[in-house]
Amino acid sequence: MDQLEINIDRIRGLGVKRIAVTLIEPMGCIPLQAASSSYSNCTQALNSGSKFHNQMLNQSLQNLNAKDNSTVFITLDLYDAFFSALNKFTTHAPAGSLGLKPCCEGKEMGKYYCGSVDESGAKLYTICENPNLSFFWDTLHPSQNGWHSIFSSLRSSLHKLTT
Repeated sequence: MDQLEINIDRIRGLGVKRIAVTLIEPMGCIPLQAASSSYSNCTQALNSGSKFHNQMLNQSLQNLNAKDNSTVFITLDLYDAFFSALNKFTTHAPAGSLGLKPCCEGKEMGKYYCGSVDESGAKLYTICENPNLSFFWDTLHPSQNGWHSIFSSLRSSLHKLTT
């Protein structure tokens, strides 16, 4: 965190007037971690780690802003936006939606991943029937639908970028 604070302060030193720093998402909810519960639950210990990281980052940004009584550094709360979007998605999703399960995954978990092919070019992954019903594309990344949901949750806080 100390090095991150130094790096962010260096950016301010270049004359940047406003810097938006994203807080990290609930890492325990990414499919790579949720796989241990058959994609039924987020891993709370990892989410606690994400929350702790975000608290430390917020404190660092407050310290940097206090140095010259400014609001150069603002946060975009990806954690809350992600969690809110995921909760809305899983609560209001149509039948057949995947929740924490990724749309694209390797045929053997841990051995192959989305996009893996063998020497002959044969696919070693599968893609869900309806990607529009997925929140996650692969074991790490939200799908287009997932990012749209996250953006919708973030939208109300984006005004901070222009004020």
